[in-house]
Amino acid sequence: MAYIPKALLRRLYVKGSMQVTSEGLSLKLRNSLAPAAVNAPIKVAVDDVPVDPSNVRVFINDREVVEPPSDEKPLEIPLGSEITLLVKGNYTKGRHKVTIGVSVKGYGEGSFDVEDEAL
Repeated sequence: MAYIPKALLRRLYVKGSMQVTSEGLSLKLRNSLAPAAVNAPIKVAVDDVPVDPSNVRVFINDREVVEPPSDEKPLEIPLGSEITLLVKGNYTKGRHKVTIGVSVKGYGEGSFDVEDEAL
């Protein structure tokens, strides 16, 4: 399987979008690369601690994705879409490192991390 370069994936992150909410930690990605079909649940770790996929809510253009993506039913992410990840948990304001892993049909797997100040 092919591998998607980290430097390319890092371009998805919307700088300054990390926030602490009553539900957890949220951050935004913007698909500025190409239409994509995510074919596996998105993997997330916060401050090097893996998060159970059931504790990660995914929104595409403010609509929640309720079914985990799979090869049979991939999550279509059009070019220009805004993706919000809400990681359930008790997080504090301040600097956090978030690692995101994705599998994209036709492109392969990749992961990247971002560090930002959560407001």
